[in-house]
Amino acid sequence: MKVVLFCGGQGQRLLDADTGRAFTPKRASDAPKPLHMVGGKPILWHLMKWYATYGHTDFILCVGFRGEFVRNWVGDLCAEHLDEPTALPGVPRRHLLDGEAAGWSITIVDSGISTPVGQRLRAVRNLVGAEDLFLANYADGLSDVSLPQLIDEAHRSEAVATLLAVRPPETIHTVAFRPDSTAINEIAPMAEQELWINAGFFVLRPTVFDLIHPGEDLVDAPFSRLARAGRLGGYRYRGFWRAMDTAKDRLILDELWSSGVRPWAIWEDPARGQFVPWRPQV
Repeated sequence: MKVVLFCGGQGQRLLDADTGRAFTPKRASDAPKPLHMVGGKPILWHLMKWYATYGHTDFILCVGFRGEFVRNWVGDLCAEHLDEPTALPGVPRRHLLDGEAAGWSITIVDSGISTPVGQRLRAVRNLVGAEDLFLANYADGLSDVSLPQLIDEAHRSEAVATLLAVRPPETIHTVAFRPDSTAINEIAPMAEQELWINAGFFVLRPTVFDLIHPGEDLVDAPFSRLARAGRLGGYRYRGFWRAMDTAKDRLILDELWSSGVRPWAIWEDPARGQFVPWRPQV
């Protein structure tokens, strides 16, 4: 199953992260968001390794800001590779033949510097349009959710788009006021409320392209149309998930890796890492 990863973000809220552990010797702000480091490797590597452990090794990287950094990183993944043409002229599909990423296939598509995610997805329509289902990800978060279960939910529901829904990990509190008053009726941790957020892990059907209009992002308008039509699915998950939106998030993930508490690193646990690639259930 093809995996589309959105790798064009600038990660502006990460600019105060320490620069000594950035992807290159240059400033951290020079690297696109998916190349900021967790445990000495880009978060993009962690995510691709997670998908690959489940048997999904055909990656499409939608690059934008500092896309050459992503290209250089992919070039360093292996010494031997084979390229083949794709449906996009001048855009090859690279098969990696050696190293820890042996068996992966990577297609890199320049989708624009400040392009909304919906338009980045539109840019690769010809590469995934023939799939029954394909996967997509914001490429800035990690989770230990069972990917086969997420895919099975999307397959059973016949939703055009299915997203991973998680509880917000923030420690901030929500406040409820009494009607027509400045008196507070309730204050409680947001994580304890019946509130779910989009985690950025998607299972999509090609018909989603018919819902994305020129200039639109992926979620706001297209997903609202799907929701109104009853064709937007959600997989509720209460396990581990963390996005790398801020320098604090990055430090939390880095500290988890250093401590050995790595819920997303399923490839390190033989009991969890031997997965059969997903097949539709009949």
